[in-house]
Amino acid sequence: MLAFFLIFSLIASPSHANGKHDFIFEVSSGDAFYKFFYKTGLSAKLLTKLIASDKSAQNLNKIYPGDKFRIILNDKHGLEQIIFSPVNSSPLYISYENNKFRFNNENNQPKGRLSHKTIIIDKSLNYDAKKAGIDAEIVKLMVDNFSWEIDFSRDLRKGDKFILSWDGEKKPHAMIYVNNKKIIALFGYKNNLGQKIYYTAEGYTLNDSFTFAPVKYSRISSRFTLRRLHPTLKVYRPHRGTDFVAPSGTPIYAPAKGVIKYTKTLNGYGNVIYLKHGSELLTVYAHLSNFAKGLKPGKRISKGALIGYVGSTGASTGPHLHYEIRINGVHQDAEKVKLPSKLLVPKSEMAEFQSQAKDTLISLGIKPRF
Repeated sequence: MLAFFLIFSLIASPSHANGKHDFIFEVSSGDAFYKFFYKTGLSAKLLTKLIASDKSAQNLNKIYPGDKFRIILNDKHGLEQIIFSPVNSSPLYISYENNKFRFNNENNQPKGRLSHKTIIIDKSLNYDAKKAGIDAEIVKLMVDNFSWEIDFSRDLRKGDKFILSWDGEKKPHAMIYVNNKKIIALFGYKNNLGQKIYYTAEGYTLNDSFTFAPVKYSRISSRFTLRRLHPTLKVYRPHRGTDFVAPSGTPIYAPAKGVIKYTKTLNGYGNVIYLKHGSELLTVYAHLSNFAKGLKPGKRISKGALIGYVGSTGASTGPHLHYEIRINGVHQDAEKVKLPSKLLVPKSEMAEFQSQAKDTLISLGIKPRF
């Protein structure tokens, strides 16, 4: 296989990374490592050097379906790190610095000296973060994570704080929201691909996992399609949702926690609910016979909470739930889209994770409660 790498390196033409710095690949049948390496825009010369640099590099030849690679480039599109995660063995971490490759089997979590900045809310998160010298990229990271628990358009009050802690990396080591009633603390921890993911002190992410269908149904009458003959209008038009057939009055439950954005009555949708999940996801429930009691914009809904009942209001030919998933405003096929899942810190790493989280809080003058 090494000979094959050397031969291929003489004829391969590296592709361009198009500005991308972080690549993740999953091995399928017939794949070879060099294919992933060249897709990042790295050179054949560097690949040859890598394969000859250490006996551990030979493991890159022994790949199987389901194995994963993460290849990270620096700002100049040079190689920074390769993380090889086989399905049935420990990850291999390969770093490239000062023209030398280093191999190890440990994902060392950062333990450097912490620094921090505080954002005090006066006008808005964007305004006050910029005033505090926080990059827009970090603000987006905050919104993406905290939006599962904070409605940024409604919940923030003057004097609320966001404390960001760094350990020398670009992304914060911890992000903490403090108001006069509660503290929401998130701590960055790397998975076996080297990705920093944010968990609570209890070791889970704030985002929720979604159930497939928000209602008990007998069948799907209409699937997501860009061309369907509308049953009442008799014209072809996109159907950007999934129709679940169920008797009128069948309860509808939230597939994941979220915030009520709207409850309205519209001509086509009839009685409709818009439910927001985090910063990017929106689910829509149409043709309802009625809404659950107490729903109003801004109300927080837990996963499995009753939100309404199946009906046939609006442009409908019979009782069913028209269900939509939108990500950043773009409609998705509920039967195919991959939605977020709640993640947990592995049990084997929980003690170390919580020890670091506790140290971080103490360094910021916050009393740990776990």
